[in-house]
Amino acid sequence: MVAADTAAEVAADVAAADPTNRHPKKSSQTCIPCRVRKVRCDGRRDVCQNCERLGFTCSFQDAASPSQDSEGLTNFTLPRRRVRLACANCHSRKARCSGETPKCARCQAQGIECVYKPTKRSGGVSGVSQQSHQGATDSELESVSSEPPEKRVMMSKDTHGSHHGPQGSDKNSFEPNGALACPASSNEPFVFPDEGIIQRTFSNFFRQIHHVPIFSFLHRASLMQRYHAGMMDKALLLALVGITSLMIDLGPGTREYGARCIDECQKMVLEDLENPSTIKIQALVLVMKHRMLSRKFTTAFMLAATATRFAYALRLNYENPNLCFLARESRRRLMWALMTIDSGINGGCSDFTLMPSESMHIQLPCTERNFEFDLPQVTEYLRPVPTRPFPDDVGSLALHVRLLWMRSRVLYCTKNVLGMPESELAQLPELVKVLSDELAGFNDHLPASFKFSESNLQLRAYSPRLCVYIMIHVWWRQCYCDLYRMFLVGLKEALPQSGLNRLDPQFVSYCVRQCYEHALAMAEIFKLVLSLDGGLPVTDLDLPGCAYQCARIIYFVHQTNQGEITLTPNQVHELGTRCLTIAKSMDHVPAGAAIVSYRNPEHLMTLYSTHT
Repeated sequence: MVAADTAAEVAADVAAADPTNRHPKKSSQTCIPCRVRKVRCDGRRDVCQNCERLGFTCSFQDAASPSQDSEGLTNFTLPRRRVRLACANCHSRKARCSGETPKCARCQAQGIECVYKPTKRSGGVSGVSQQSHQGATDSELESVSSEPPEKRVMMSKDTHGSHHGPQGSDKNSFEPNGALACPASSNEPFVFPDEGIIQRTFSNFFRQIHHVPIFSFLHRASLMQRYHAGMMDKALLLALVGITSLMIDLGPGTREYGARCIDECQKMVLEDLENPSTIKIQALVLVMKHRMLSRKFTTAFMLAATATRFAYALRLNYENPNLCFLARESRRRLMWALMTIDSGINGGCSDFTLMPSESMHIQLPCTERNFEFDLPQVTEYLRPVPTRPFPDDVGSLALHVRLLWMRSRVLYCTKNVLGMPESELAQLPELVKVLSDELAGFNDHLPASFKFSESNLQLRAYSPRLCVYIMIHVWWRQCYCDLYRMFLVGLKEALPQSGLNRLDPQFVSYCVRQCYEHALAMAEIFKLVLSLDGGLPVTDLDLPGCAYQCARIIYFVHQTNQGEITLTPNQVHELGTRCLTIAKSMDHVPAGAAIVSYRNPEHLMTLYSTHT
């Protein structure tokens, strides 16, 4: 007999056992299963809510026995509902586990691996063979949760707060400091990163890489909250490990391991093309940058089309008023990052353009402070070209996006001019004047704190905004060089001599001088940057690329237009060496090393001396 809950109930049961003391009973409001389980019963006839929910046989279903007696309590046995041991996946999610083997009902329904942790009495039960899990850790657990419009593969988190991936991390593969003991062979099964390398990735990415404009779409607080809640998307995490290990030294073997993380991330995204999401686009942006920095430009070229199609399918190029500010701003920054990649890939060729500016119906990015602290801010749109000064609270990222859009228009112009019939070149001076005036207007409209000066540069020496500030002014000079270099006859990007002969010689001479002067001004920026106490910040390939173009123009003009310059060969070589020093800031990545190896001052001097 089940013991009564209180002394009063015990006394009542004893009295009821005496036949002389029995009195007619009222209908009980608690069914037998609920009384045995010691839970509150709602008393609903036929079947109470508890029994209906749990599938028990409710005693209220027996219409012939309206009252329950102690004999019913004795004869009733409660089915066992709690399993001996929940699988690790259900345990980490605090979800009900059926305890079935080889897979519990929840893992079976979601199609994920089901692993039971071994106990002291048992070696554990798993849906896979015991041999394959010898020496395995909790890192081999996988967690998947559905979130429209896609089924995202998430990180799982155990009771100790550790996060794990789909195939786990063999602790023997890592040194105590978290670094890889040795780079894994491409033929070996992929091992998910352990907690040590993940934490170093987060720390280094947000401290040294996040300030690069193309990576600014990630919101640190939101990302870390998702990770600690076990909701971090695995593909995005792998992409973060890959790009960070390439740009920052995370330890021995991590660069090779990061490349495998990128491969795995790309595989995961491409295997689930039917479910586009912003998370997948974020991962693809990081994968594309890794491919470009690794000189795998063809892969990045093809992935850009997939990411762009994802973005258009999700209508990220339109504002969504139903979302909160933080989500909208993150989507905007992601789209502008995609457009930045597209403008760099297409190089002014309309046939390769995936994201024309006309399709961008979203605001420009807000300030970093407002994005970080979730402070809503209304910003202007990209088009049309502003005719009034920028507001004082304009964001540096917005200026960077606008300037790169202006550069893409310059490149479209120069590409079209090269294919233009020579008979139509008479309108070229007017076209150049329009673009030149727009560039001049951009600089004139900058707030005082954004204009380039040594003092403004020094004020940002230890600021995360140093990188974008430098790139705004380097790109502004590069836009002029891109516009005027088509008049440097002999360069690959220049008009043929027969076409230049149709233009006013004074106009051509003016353009050559302007191109050269802007290259010298860019070299002066490099001089001030190199003198900073904090050193050069981590940058993208844009800075070494502009440094190469700067040195290329200076050397070329020095060799072919002696009347246009007053510098000595030693001074020109010093400028080239300065540009080389800037380019070496990215020589730890394959694409940056290629710029340094094949485009150094000696190479340029030899090249253009031979050309002359």
